[in-house]
Amino acid sequence: MIFAGLVLASLLLGCGEEGGLKGTLKISITDAPIDADQVKAVNLTITNIEGLQNGTWKAFRNFEQPVGVNLLAYTGGKSVLLIDQFATPGEFSSIKLTLNMANRNSSLIVSPQSNVVFKNGTSTSIYMPEGKAPEVILEKSIGIHSRGITDITLDFDLRKSILINDAGEYILDPVVRFVETNKAGHIKATALSSTIPDRVVAYAYRAGTFSNNEADDSSRERAFPQAITSTAVKVKNFALGFLEDGNYDLIFVKHKEDGKVLEVIGRHNNIKVVAGEQTTIEVDLQQLNPS
Repeated sequence: MIFAGLVLASLLLGCGEEGGLKGTLKISITDAPIDADQVKAVNLTITNIEGLQNGTWKAFRNFEQPVGVNLLAYTGGKSVLLIDQFATPGEFSSIKLTLNMANRNSSLIVSPQSNVVFKNGTSTSIYMPEGKAPEVILEKSIGIHSRGITDITLDFDLRKSILINDAGEYILDPVVRFVETNKAGHIKATALSSTIPDRVVAYAYRAGTFSNNEADDSSRERAFPQAITSTAVKVKNFALGFLEDGNYDLIFVKHKEDGKVLEVIGRHNNIKVVAGEQTTIEVDLQQLNPS
């Protein structure tokens, strides 16, 4: 009876609020940068993160105060941790981030709102497309397991996600990549050139998938639509993060000040990325492979 009592006590402790049989959920955010040179910050304000379970949204975390994230501060393999907490085990079919956004139909302003900040010190609100709720829904399943760790990174691609409509409004039409953090690899590059050209961006493509028409931004809102991720090349050392296993080509592109494509200056081909590892390469921006 004493032994049975000890076993029962252990089970009760194991299910306690300090974790016990719960799992650990970690959700982070990273970003691929926006092309326009005049943008200093893109701030998304998050109020709630939920998971869809059996048709019902269940809160992973309701933030007491809205959390603002400047996505441009988390490029080149950097990320910011939004959630690191115990969670009840279960399977979830989707993830939802609720955002605090400007509302065209209301004069009520709830601060802080999501916005774009320019290098001249001015700012403007970000809106959702007409008729869309202020939220980002990812139809991607995740499992939280007893005493396990579920660690995911949400890769916002700002250059694909932020559009400007005919009224001059900045619109968030989110393009977000779901990455299992521990299954992702990174590319760390060093530029051998003595000087770095202005407004050069490196785009990562699955090896062999880039074609020249990807660079055409005359007939679409954004060029390079099939790029997995990208990073601005502003200093000798730069990185591209959270890539799945496989081989990648880096396409180096010079942009105009407004973000439009000026020219493709070359490529570095067939870079092998392994989960959980960092691949180191050297790039001569003056002697890139032309094809």
